Amino acid sequence: MAELLLEFDGPEGLARAARELEQKGYTGLEAYTPYSTEEVRAALPERFSWIPCLVLLAGLCGAGGAYLLQWYLVAYLYPIDAGGRPPHMPLAFVPISFEMGVLCAAFAAFLGVLWAGRLLRPWHPVFEAQGFESTSVDKFWLSVPASDVPEGREALERVAASLGAQRSLYVASEVRR
Repeated sequence: MAELLLEFDGPEGLARAARELEQKGYTGLEAYTPYSTEEVRAALPERFSWIPCLVLLAGLCGAGGAYLLQWYLVAYLYPIDAGGRPPHMPLAFVPISFEMGVLCAAFAAFLGVLWAGRLLRPWHPVFEAQGFESTSVDKFWLSVPASDVPEGREALERVAASLGAQRSLYVASEVRR
């Protein structure tokens, strides 16, 4: 599988190209920019994020696990009659359960952002493209998967030329997840 990389001078050109490509039915667009801009974020299609679901699930599992562990240790294995209170006093278990829920949710959010943002991957095939290092300084790049084009590369190159890109080049890419 290959990707077509389009280079632009500013965020306006990249955003306009992303909107036009999306209207023409291209999917899987990805932008590489030296800084984040609202214009580019608005132009790219919004993707579903599973991170909030993961954080909620991790928080509930952490809180439930902490509560069950406290109940098992204090009320079941080693019940102590202290001050005439019952061994299973739910209010005594709430602070630790809450804190463990927050801790597990925070870990899940941190690791989920690293995974979903693909920040754990130190290399990608587009990094090998000639001139791509300008992304970290002053250039804006748009990646279009070539698999989106049923007509072939020539059709994609004609569309790229009409978008006002400074240059375009193909790079071999890995399979996207």
